[in-house]
Amino acid sequence: MSSASSVERRRHRRCPMPARVRFHHSPSRRDWPGRCVDISHGGMLMYVPASVPVQPGHPIQVRMEAIARPEYVGLGEQELPATIVRVDRKSLVSMGHLAVGVRFESSGDEA
Repeated sequence: MSSASSVERRRHRRCPMPARVRFHHSPSRRDWPGRCVDISHGGMLMYVPASVPVQPGHPIQVRMEAIARPEYVGLGEQELPATIVRVDRKSLVSMGHLAVGVRFESSGDEA
C-alpha cells in the first residue's frame, strides 16, 4: 500500500453511531429504512436494503432517531438534506445490504 492511498481525506472525524434512520429518496419518491454505521459532521455511512435504487449523486432527506452523543445531538430527529456520494455493492454479497456514503449538504465535505 502506498502512503498516498493511506492518507485520510476527510475533514471530520468519524464516530461509530449505531442508530436507525429513515430517508426520502427523491428519484424514487419513496421513504426507506436504513441503519447508521458511523457519522461525522460532514456525513455518514449507512446500510440500506438491497432493493433501494441508490446511485452516487442522488439527493436524499435523512431523518435519524434521537442521538445520545452531545456533539451530534443537533442531527437527530430532523430532516437533513444530503447527497449520496458512494454506494458499496460488495457488502451486498457478504452482509445482504448496501453500504451508502452520504454527504450532508450543509457541510460540503465528503462523508
